[in-house]
Amino acid sequence: MPARARRPRPAVVVLWVLAVLAAGCGVQAAQAERSSPTASRTVKLRVDGRERSYLLEPALGLRTGKKAALVAVLHQEGGTPNGVAKETALQELRQAGATLVYPAGVDHSWDAGKCCGMPSQQGVDDVRFLDAVFKDAAQQTPIDRRREALVGYSSGGMLTYHYVCARPGRLAVAVVVSGSLESPCDAGITVPDVLTLHGKADGTIGLNRPIFISKLGLAPRPAASTLGILTSSAGCGKSVTTQAYGAEVRRWEGCRGGTVEALLIPDAGHGWGNLDASRRTLAFLRLRLLAG
Repeated sequence: MPARARRPRPAVVVLWVLAVLAAGCGVQAAQAERSSPTASRTVKLRVDGRERSYLLEPALGLRTGKKAALVAVLHQEGGTPNGVAKETALQELRQAGATLVYPAGVDHSWDAGKCCGMPSQQGVDDVRFLDAVFKDAAQQTPIDRRREALVGYSSGGMLTYHYVCARPGRLAVAVVVSGSLESPCDAGITVPDVLTLHGKADGTIGLNRPIFISKLGLAPRPAASTLGILTSSAGCGKSVTTQAYGAEVRRWEGCRGGTVEALLIPDAGHGWGNLDASRRTLAFLRLRLLAG
């Protein structure tokens, strides 16, 4: 007689059922997380016939009917959205009522005027791209279009200055970390509240004199010259210099629009961490974008 098939022991059957249920719950949880309106996700869109993308991190804990501020963070040359999100560490703003977006530059670079790389050489219009990101993000999640900010690091800071000049009055706040103005800035512009962080020992973008960077093929405009052009274009009054926050603080008031403030940090170089930029940027955004 053929041998009878062995029946699974009850304990084995129970364990198997539990494992299947657990796996199913895990899939459902992952799907729920992906479909959650506050889940971080990469968003794709087409701008000028080219597929572009940005990383979206929606605000957390918004009350029904309330809209978030929007902070767009621009990576440095060779950077990525995920990389700059980790390095800048601004995610606590999500709990304070801000949605964060991290646009991706073409070939990890930006068209900021004279700089940088392939986007500048081919005339990729990153001002139009940022316009599209702001508009698209407001369709993805509730955004208060009156409270939008740009934070730019290095070449991302160059694009931030470019956007401030190209779209006068468009932003509420702009923060530039180790950046320079590499594009025209017309007279009569309206500026947002601007914070510039710059190391006095920056070996890439000088404080008072240009430094030739062979990788970029240019000498970026020194920080002092950039601030002079920006504040002149905005009709600011004379700067007042004080010492605070462990830095030399130069402040311009009477500008069309907001104020311009530069923190020049002694013995600091070009790097984000070297400038304690996360803490300083968070404090400025909380005060100028999220207060009230």
